[in-house]
Amino acid sequence: MKIRYSIFVFVSIVFFTSANKKTERVSNQKMNVLFIAVDDLRPELGCFNKKYMHTPHIDKLASEGRLFTNHFVFTALCGPSRNTLLSGHRTLSGDYWKNWRESTIKPDSIISLPQLFKENGYMTVCIGKVSHEPGGVMDSLQKIHEVPFAWNKAYAPVGEWRDPWRAFFAYSGGNAKKYGYGRGNDTYNHYPFEAADVEDNGYPDGLNAEEAIKQLRQLKDTSFFLAVGFYKPHMPFNAPKKYWDLYNPDDIPDAEVKYIPEGVTPEFLYGPDDKGSEPRRYKWPNDTSRYTITADRAKTLKHGYAASVSYTDAQIGKVMAELKRLGLDKNTVVVLWGDHGWHLGDYGVWGKHTSFDFALRSPLIMKVPKMNAPGVSTNSIAETVDIFPTLADICGLPVPDHIKSSGSSLKRLLNDPSTKIKEYSISARNFFGVQETTIRNEKYRLVINMDKNGDTTGVALFDHLEGSIPHKNLAAKYPDVVKKLTDQLKGY
Repeated sequence: MKIRYSIFVFVSIVFFTSANKKTERVSNQKMNVLFIAVDDLRPELGCFNKKYMHTPHIDKLASEGRLFTNHFVFTALCGPSRNTLLSGHRTLSGDYWKNWRESTIKPDSIISLPQLFKENGYMTVCIGKVSHEPGGVMDSLQKIHEVPFAWNKAYAPVGEWRDPWRAFFAYSGGNAKKYGYGRGNDTYNHYPFEAADVEDNGYPDGLNAEEAIKQLRQLKDTSFFLAVGFYKPHMPFNAPKKYWDLYNPDDIPDAEVKYIPEGVTPEFLYGPDDKGSEPRRYKWPNDTSRYTITADRAKTLKHGYAASVSYTDAQIGKVMAELKRLGLDKNTVVVLWGDHGWHLGDYGVWGKHTSFDFALRSPLIMKVPKMNAPGVSTNSIAETVDIFPTLADICGLPVPDHIKSSGSSLKRLLNDPSTKIKEYSISARNFFGVQETTIRNEKYRLVINMDKNGDTTGVALFDHLEGSIPHKNLAAKYPDVVKKLTDQLKGY
């Protein structure tokens, strides 16, 4: 009996030791990264309880990963927000890497997130809009990388649109609006929406998805950091007709609060040089008045936004399906990130350039193999600047010292969604003649407006727990709260 028992114990120890070693090997595997950026994506998704939205693939990712319900970008402007993401520093610069790119001298320290992975043996590939320039390139020939020393390959598939910016502002059939606003007569000769009866690759995001799938197949036997940036739902709201047909316009809700909050001037909200209306830069059918967003126009715009989100969702679904088909989901971290939000008539604004939650709050979803409590969301405050140290932490890469003082790793939230990492987020704006800083905790948002000398010209405090959408400036009512939040902002 003793001999039998000893053999049983020995076999058991060998079995469990072997099993533990197998588990350790899996957990210590080098993690790949699939990073998905979506332009102008606000939390208008099924997983954010927007039941009318058709976003099954993003919702599925949220059910398998961690949805950050209180993620805030640093600024509601494409270039600086993406530069903050990739540099790991809060920046309002529209071209953060210009000096390094022009000098061509490789810096001693890591200057971007993809460079960190590249320097540690990863293949790094950028498709579509990840940094500000589509394809991550500065020229139509796609030879000059916007973020130097970062990517093994960076490009945008252009198809019949011929160059990256035309692909970004694409209409069907190879047509496109010129890049920029107010640059020539072409600027106002296009509608803000289109619903051509074409396949998914009849617009460029279908091409972006196809290229991402192709890259996954090529990269499957390597360690990789693959970043894919989808253009929609950025205006114009162009998507194949089948995505428009998903929606009955009468089922799409209007903005809940269409008026400017009490105690806030229009200039404070969106600045003296803007009209609070991105669609004004487009032509409307049978009407030359760009500035007026009528009830019918508002309905069309929200319909177009929803269709564009569903189109992007479908492309994300294709990429995720291929990741799983290749078996790469078992050792790949997936991140979905919106570069900022977008007002859909909220506070009377159609656009992104404000310091309010509609512009600064955006989706963030992280999925890590074998993570705890998948599908459980977290309400903890998170910032875009946290993504760099988080991915480094998850993948076991050294975080550069100059990054550590900016963002915080969110890895603990991936293990325990109920914990808290930080008390507040900080954002800023320097656009359309406005200079602002803003701080947001779980209850309040404080916005401080300044002149060009940095002197305060206006203060607004909003209580995000008073109702679904704050609509009163409470700064005069709660001076102690204003002082506390102002003091916290001083460290920025």
